[in-house]
Amino acid sequence: MPDDVELDGDRMLLDDTLAGMRLELDVLRLPETDPTFYLGIATDGVYDLLRRDDLPVGPRRAAAARRVAAVPRLLDQARANLTGVTAPRRQVTLLRAPGAATLFRDVVPAFAPQAALAGQAAAQACEAFALWLGTGEGAVVPDWPLGEGTWSEALRLVLGSRLPAEELWQRGWVRLDELQAEAEQLARAVLSGGGPPPTGDGPAPTGDPRALVWTALDRLAADRSPRERLVADAAAGLDDIVGFLRSSDLFDLPEPDVLRVEEVPAFQQGVAMAYFMPAPPLEPEAPHTYYLSPVPADWDDERATSFLREYNHHGLASVGLHEAYPGHYVHFAAAQRHPRRLRRTLWNSACAEGWAVYAEREVVRAGFGGPGLALTNVKMDMRAVANALLDQGLHVHGWDDDTAMALLTDRVYQERSEAEGKLVRAKVTAGQLSSYFVGGEEFADLRTDVAAARGSAFHPRAFHADVLAQGVPPVGVLRRALGVQPAA
Repeated sequence: MPDDVELDGDRMLLDDTLAGMRLELDVLRLPETDPTFYLGIATDGVYDLLRRDDLPVGPRRAAAARRVAAVPRLLDQARANLTGVTAPRRQVTLLRAPGAATLFRDVVPAFAPQAALAGQAAAQACEAFALWLGTGEGAVVPDWPLGEGTWSEALRLVLGSRLPAEELWQRGWVRLDELQAEAEQLARAVLSGGGPPPTGDGPAPTGDPRALVWTALDRLAADRSPRERLVADAAAGLDDIVGFLRSSDLFDLPEPDVLRVEEVPAFQQGVAMAYFMPAPPLEPEAPHTYYLSPVPADWDDERATSFLREYNHHGLASVGLHEAYPGHYVHFAAAQRHPRRLRRTLWNSACAEGWAVYAEREVVRAGFGGPGLALTNVKMDMRAVANALLDQGLHVHGWDDDTAMALLTDRVYQERSEAEGKLVRAKVTAGQLSSYFVGGEEFADLRTDVAAARGSAFHPRAFHADVLAQGVPPVGVLRRALGVQPAA
């Protein structure tokens, strides 16, 4: 019989999950306002069958054919249900629709020949759906900012706690100043350590501390992949990460290792450069997937170069630490082994992102990647803070695009292509972008408090194992499980 701490944690997870569903259906009204809601149902259910090569092929082909045949009817129903589509959601759907049509017209028949005719019909339905969205005939275009009340409720559900929005806002600006000072110190280390000369894309060194950081980042950006090698190089870089972790005494890695690295399907692009997809919660032997977006084929050289500069080799290593080892993959693979089904099935966003932010910092502090990755990690920490400020600024404080882009490009050193993508993401989500900053801070505090409680018996690897044994609950649940409580 689980103790009260376990039961309380399970109740919190379940309550927040149900409240999140009610928020999406009753307040955000996603079936009435979000066309990606329907396109995602159409594509994800089919694509999951194609990629599950650990399951028998015959039943997967038959199921794929049945699901594809239902797509035209689903999208007809979507047109009837969608009473008002926000401009950002329309933008993302129109970006993804051609990839969905290609999936049904070309990819599915290659896997399941019996679905060829249905695939053609599904592709035409996707194209008709996009045309309907693009013309906007008779459509209402509601405002996308949520306002303080709705956004605050979304934030509470993401975090699993009630952090006052004003406190989050104030702490974010203070933390940005602290990280700027760290970035300046690391920039000096990068520039004094040799390496490729700056490419000329960034400011020249001056007495301006921000120009100093830009110059160091410019030097790091010179070490980047060609556009056709981005995903392959990111995947290859995971070997170096795993090798370092196996030689260190920080984290237990999953055995067997069932992580896959794949390109983000075209019908999922447009919101994030990389993301992690865990295995189905009750299938611990199924593969987990680390998705990476290639440079879109229709991007010109200027936009592609901006993207590749952002995700240079140091940036790719940072993303790999966060999404794969020892970040999301290690976290969710451990959660799959939790004895309670609810902990294997449900998870808290702030805990998931907080662990990944924390784990990335720990590996960098242990020496992996040198000053270049350390500076990149500080930049990623600045991005996490900016995510939270952007989230609240757009939905609560009435920021326009210029104000948002100034924060992202001027204050936290993001390339314009990355900042433009983050702006779209912030407009079609709520609360989730705040989870990186809040979760990372919560994990740093948790580590400090557990170390103080355990004294000389504290060991990082044991602490990490204790955290991973709890699944992915709100950090408050972790605190009770590890025997520490936040300060009053």
